[in-house]
Amino acid sequence: MLKSLLFTVDVEEFVIPGELGIVFDREEAYRLGAEGLERLCDLLAARQIPATHFVTFEFARRFPELLRAEVGRGSEIALHAFDHEDDLTKLSDEEAFDRLRAAKAGVEGLLGLSVQGYRANRFRSPARAVLKRLGLTWTSNLHPAWVPGAYNHRKARRDPHRSEGLLEIPISATPRLGLPVSWFWLRNLGATYFCAAAKRVLAHSNRLHLYVHPWEFAALPAVPGLPLSARLSVRRTGAPFLRLLERVLAAPPAGSLLAETISGFISRSGLGEVSSSPASEG
Repeated sequence: MLKSLLFTVDVEEFVIPGELGIVFDREEAYRLGAEGLERLCDLLAARQIPATHFVTFEFARRFPELLRAEVGRGSEIALHAFDHEDDLTKLSDEEAFDRLRAAKAGVEGLLGLSVQGYRANRFRSPARAVLKRLGLTWTSNLHPAWVPGAYNHRKARRDPHRSEGLLEIPISATPRLGLPVSWFWLRNLGATYFCAAAKRVLAHSNRLHLYVHPWEFAALPAVPGLPLSARLSVRRTGAPFLRLLERVLAAPPAGSLLAETISGFISRSGLGEVSSSPASEG
């Protein structure tokens, strides 16, 4: 079977200042997110790559036409959060359900579609029973990677699998070492690293599952007070990252894959019957 490229986008505002407690105009943060998403979507459209967009309600209500255009060209809309500042792990299950139910209904109403998938903002997901109650059928909340200072999920499953009644489609990381291949790492380590890591992923998997954020493609302003440790988060953003992404998507291994949405991949691969048995991927 032809191997897949799953290109996913966590559609949100420019979140770095807020996550560090730095004052930054919120509407400008959303404008930068929309600017970057528009640039990214132009590139993906030119290469005929559909995307799976995990959107917050707050982004969708500000830029519904941008998202409708993506749906029109074959991309998919999934849920990210009501607001990227939410932390549902600090809420009760009922509170988390109410918050996500409002987000799901809002996105569906704005865009005129049914949302089936979910990726939690900052990977901070409520209980899977909450997600199942919402009528969701799949999630992409697992990044089986080692991210120093954040998490070490190297031993987590890398293959699609069912967990508490929902299908999980993990983001790609290299086998054994759990090296990430997406946003920050692609942008800072470049094409040579990406191609080598992607080849390692594809030696053990039928898909290359990437994720980025739209603000990474915007012309970001200087952020006063940004600590040195956080500057890598905004390094090589804007036009340099857009050029790099265009280069790696055109070349092997990514350029030789079948680009499809997560739902398209699930359907084509017959994953409705996916096993909950131990992982088969590296």
